[in-house]
Amino acid sequence: MNFSEISKFASTLYDETDDIVQKNKKLDTKKVYKLIDEISLLRQPIAEYFDMTENEYYQEESDHGLTLQDEKQKMSDLRDRVLLNHVDGSLVNEEINFTYNHETPYDDDGQYLPAEDLHLISFSLQVIGAVSSNTRIGNIRNILSRDALLSVGLAAHAVDEWQNK
Repeated sequence: MNFSEISKFASTLYDETDDIVQKNKKLDTKKVYKLIDEISLLRQPIAEYFDMTENEYYQEESDHGLTLQDEKQKMSDLRDRVLLNHVDGSLVNEEINFTYNHETPYDDDGQYLPAEDLHLISFSLQVIGAVSSNTRIGNIRNILSRDALLSVGLAAHAVDEWQNK
């Protein structure tokens, strides 16, 4: 896997966010899914998770970072996201730590805010790409939250649904 590709895609997405929100461009969701799948942290391809219920995901794979809201609800309807927002530690000693925040791409009235999901995708992938260029993928797989990586996929899926309305 070429991790500079992750960083490049994340930077491009950051630059194109306004155009995507204004519907002048489309998010390349297939590219996002491909990048997620190439990290090889999740047990299944990312697209397999969208129709899974929250309970199935919680029982089978979650690292319990997401706030699940209805065990019968499909994962694609989940409004919580886990944003990978920071990395610290020592690359030399392979002691890397990621930090996370909870985010929601919905306002108080339930209105979907695609820019929030686009920022989550670009920021999370930027952090992964930056760290990946300086350490082994195995180290990243050992510390990266499955729920955070899934959140990138959920965000891309939500943007795709919004774009196609």
